[in-house]
Amino acid sequence: MGKEKWNPLLSDAFNQQVDEWAEARNALKGQINYPEQVGNTRSPYSPPSKKGPNEHYFLFNEEITKDLIRHFCDGVGDKNPLFRWDEYAKFTRYGSIIAPNGVLICIGEAGAGKGTVAPGFGRSIAGGNTWTWFKHVRPGDKFHVFGTDLGVNEKKPHREVPYRLFQAPFRTSFLNQNNELVATRDRTRMHIVAENRQETEKAFTNRPRQRYTEEELDRIHQAYEDEDKNRRGATPRFWEDVVEGDEIFPVVAGPLTILDSHVFFGAMGQQSAFNVNWDQLKGNVAIHGWVDPETNAPRWRGEAHLLDAAGHATGMKMGAYGHHAQFESMMQKAIQNWMGDDGFLKMQSCQTRRPAWMGDTTTVTGKVVRKFAENGQFLVDLELQCENQAEEIHQTCKATVLLPSRTKFVYEINANT
Repeated sequence: MGKEKWNPLLSDAFNQQVDEWAEARNALKGQINYPEQVGNTRSPYSPPSKKGPNEHYFLFNEEITKDLIRHFCDGVGDKNPLFRWDEYAKFTRYGSIIAPNGVLICIGEAGAGKGTVAPGFGRSIAGGNTWTWFKHVRPGDKFHVFGTDLGVNEKKPHREVPYRLFQAPFRTSFLNQNNELVATRDRTRMHIVAENRQETEKAFTNRPRQRYTEEELDRIHQAYEDEDKNRRGATPRFWEDVVEGDEIFPVVAGPLTILDSHVFFGAMGQQSAFNVNWDQLKGNVAIHGWVDPETNAPRWRGEAHLLDAAGHATGMKMGAYGHHAQFESMMQKAIQNWMGDDGFLKMQSCQTRRPAWMGDTTTVTGKVVRKFAENGQFLVDLELQCENQAEEIHQTCKATVLLPSRTKFVYEINANT
């Protein structure tokens, strides 16, 4: 990297450190990594490794079970009977329940990038994910994963700020018990690299937490009932009947509470307690933790999705905020509700624009932007967004779905690929 990318609001010495860090991270591009622990416990038989910024990722769950599917759906607010009730699902083309595509977030990630953490007071936040699915996921499927490091890319902020911004993507590949590639997930972390915490915090805005009137709460609860009534379900949505510009029926969720985030965390199985938690955190507090000012005890940074104190300690002005994957999954739910039981979500590319703060209510809306036939498949492109009560868009996605055709109802997911 040359000095032309240096931020004049940062010292030359710090800019040089950032350049050296980025070069070291990009030297790892293409490296393949495997999870070093399963079920939150590191294997004592695996070889020692250098700790890096993604070292804590591992295989959360190995097997897709009906219980795991239900817990995931509870964490998203998805009441679709295709994912819950055999008596319903046995009359579908699948013969039994299947899992929503997004359940693979509960399987885990193989950490990519064994390099050191960015210098200064860095803040890493979710930037987005691109999922590509090749097969349905069913109860009984067993998974293993591996990760591929995709390096880091510097992004120029839209305004003059006292930090540098880096995009750090890596890929997780999900293979089932037959060693078939079921899905890939390209996850992007955004690294805000600053010399001190005060400069990092300037990346985030602040506003009062919403207090809702009874009328506003009634509208939210009515939207829950309306979603159930407008789920496509067993009625096929044929490709021929879709018109560009068609709107997806909205999905509403909120106000976001600690319990909402906790239920999603529980489904993922990402965290653990007491000594098992400490096994992951020790030696990594500066990277993945925070120190509770009341107890002086180190705690996991992931608690910023639950506690205001953790959010404040990790540089988030408004305190606790939602997990990006929960809202990503809500957009998947809206797509599934629209396309019905016989559709298949092939691709979803998400961008996280800002946090969804505790107390916010999210409305998912979307529309059809393109319909086309390709390689014998009948496809539709969609665009969706998550908007809060303050009319701020905090997450967007582009998606491609495969629909049945009146001329070819039974289709192959991987036709001619």
